[in-house]
Formats: sequence, structure tokens, C-alpha cells
Amino acid sequence: MPAPTLRTARLTIRPMRLDDAADLAERRSDPETAAFQAWTPPYPLDRAVALIDDMITLGGPATGEWFQFALERDADGVVVGDVALRLDPDGHNGEVGFTLHRWARGQGYATEASVAVIDYGFPEWNLHRFEATIDPRNAASAAVLTRLGFRHEGTAIESYWLGDVVTDSASFGLLRREWEARRA
Repeated sequence: MPAPTLRTARLTIRPMRLDDAADLAERRSDPETAAFQAWTPPYPLDRAVALIDDMITLGGPATGEWFQFALERDADGVVVGDVALRLDPDGHNGEVGFTLHRWARGQGYATEASVAVIDYGFPEWNLHRFEATIDPRNAASAAVLTRLGFRHEGTAIESYWLGDVVTDSASFGLLRREWEARRA
């Protein structure tokens, strides 16, 4: 299915383009941004280009895949971060993830973009639930998920590897009927 462009009050949530590569490499190279993520800095430009090439080839969200969207601020066209949608191989569940530039955090962009992706994902893909997995030390992401109505469903101890370091993994979930009740 082709990648949609989603709009919110302040953001255009669009498929990544090759001209986003330098920004993506910069964002992912920030040690504070990468602290709770699956990559280690620095994040080279060629790796960012390869990720975006993969998104372009994929063409849009697809079962069994992650799809990254750029978050472009409407006021000035600046990319503040990205939001990702993963569909499980059976197409029953979605997963959401988000990464913002350090200077863009605390302004509601992650919540705003995630609402748009969830509002898109549930009906478009007829999803039953959304999930998110974070490092439990990532209090800011946990707060975003809680604002969205996700519930903490458990923490797997020493289950996630960040390079050579093992850490815990906190799982969050949100059922479609819960989302619909909150949105009503």
C-alpha cells in the first residue's frame, strides 16, 4: 500500500526522502537521542541513505516491516524527527515508535504524530492493537505512551541488547476498542 501523508495541527507526517538523510544521520548520531535506541552513534550518512532507500523501495507500510515517516513542522518546513509504524507479519497488530531531535522534545510532537499514525493504522489496516517497546529508563517515551492511552503490560528483564550491553524491555499495549472509546 502506498505511503500516506498524514497531517496534524502542526505537522506533515510524510514518507522520508533522500534529502532527509543528513538530518536523519545527525539525529541518530546524537548520543542522548541514541541512548535508548537500537543503534549506536555515530550514525553515518551512508547508513541513513540506505535506510531511506529501503523505505522508498518498500513504498509504504507493509506487513512484517517497519516504515519510517519524517515529521515536518508546518510553520517552517523543518524536520523535527520521525515516527515509525511496524505491522506484524499477520497484519493484526501495529507497533509505533518515535525519535525526535533533542531540541524538538517536550513540545508534544511525539504525541501528535503518534496519534495520527494510530488513527491511520487502526482503520486502514484493520488492526486489533498497537504495541510499543521501550527501555524502561526512557521516562519521556513512557509518558508519551501513557498520554496516548497505552498501558504498561510488563517488563522483560535483560532481554534487549544495545550493542554489547543488555537492558530491560518494557512493553506497552493499546487495544482498538480502547482507542475508539478515548477518541469518542
